[in-house]
Amino acid sequence: MKKLVSFLLVLMLAFGYAQPASFADFKILDSIQEFGEKRFMRTRTARLQTGPVKIYPKIDTKIEYDDNILLEDEDAREDVIFDVTPGVILELPIDTHQLAVGYEADFENFVKRTDQNDQNQNFFALADVNFPSWYINVLEKFSETSGRAGTTFESRVPRFDQSIYPKIGYRWKRFTIEQGFRHFVRDFRRQVSDSFDFQMVQWSTVLFYDMTARLKALAEYTYGQIDYDDAVTRGGSLNQMRLGLEGEIRPDLFVRLKVGPHLRNYKKSTEVDFNSWVGSLELEYDFRSNIHFELEGYRDAVEATFQDVNFYKQHGIRFLGEYEFQPHWTAFSETEYYRNDYAERATVGRTVAQFRDDNHILTDLGLRYAFREWMEFELAYHFKHRESNFPEFDYTDHRVSLTSSISY
Repeated sequence: MKKLVSFLLVLMLAFGYAQPASFADFKILDSIQEFGEKRFMRTRTARLQTGPVKIYPKIDTKIEYDDNILLEDEDAREDVIFDVTPGVILELPIDTHQLAVGYEADFENFVKRTDQNDQNQNFFALADVNFPSWYINVLEKFSETSGRAGTTFESRVPRFDQSIYPKIGYRWKRFTIEQGFRHFVRDFRRQVSDSFDFQMVQWSTVLFYDMTARLKALAEYTYGQIDYDDAVTRGGSLNQMRLGLEGEIRPDLFVRLKVGPHLRNYKKSTEVDFNSWVGSLELEYDFRSNIHFELEGYRDAVEATFQDVNFYKQHGIRFLGEYEFQPHWTAFSETEYYRNDYAERATVGRTVAQFRDDNHILTDLGLRYAFREWMEFELAYHFKHRESNFPEFDYTDHRVSLTSSISY
């Protein structure tokens, strides 16, 4: 076993430093946790420290085989992809307060299709200031990426995403009232995509009630404005109200539920508006100390990047299971199905004008080995399939990856 682990380590480090990998999928933001009004960076024992500043470096390396790198409906092209993702987080804890910044880069290199090579980067800054009866919290995020994760893009689309989200809250007995502001900007780097550049400004008010020490009820209202730089008719406003529950129903079961009406109205009277409900449900269940399950369901309205269609309705479900069958060894399986229903008719090629509907299935199966507290290996199979009523958007993608993660 020691020889096998040593071989895997040498192989991964050699590949990672020789050349880099596939689609940007930043992980550094996973360190930021939210529970009710609390938003903070999850910490661990720091092995590196300069004065009061704690340093958390990490590096992920991956080699991956992909049989459809361009997500094409036919004549799929395969390739082997190398990836290295270094990153670092700096934390400055001050009594009950926390300041943190994080940076992560992603270098991608394809063996055959070198025109797909790319570099991506991600940054965040967090200020969490806490006093007995009030708090201020500010989170800023910035990414320069061409990744397709979380988008409907079939090809690489370089863009900048930036958001700032300050909030201030006051605690009184079991109640907490919070006022927040969020500004999100998406700026595409290619002129051909300029019509999709947009920004969204939101103001929110949330009332939390502590039912128990680990369970909160909440009522939330959000007003927002959507503005497009080069497509003024797509601008509009939104009003959203949600009621929810967040926390531990029992020690082994965590729930996060938010549901309510969402009214999205566009400036142009002929544009289709979204007047319906949105919601999300997340369940985390520790069946045993070595068996963990997650279940998620969601429904939302998402700004579209397809022709002149304003938005699509997205609804989906996700299931994750993890089983630590031996010390340090964990098997996992994750499956997600979601559907995008576009709000307006469109024509592609010779098809008759119709509403676009896309069905997606994603499956991950794998094995994870924690060699040390600071080193982990993962062997995984990834399946992605999209079936659309516009056949041009169909694709099936199979990938196999071997990943090492080192965090010091």
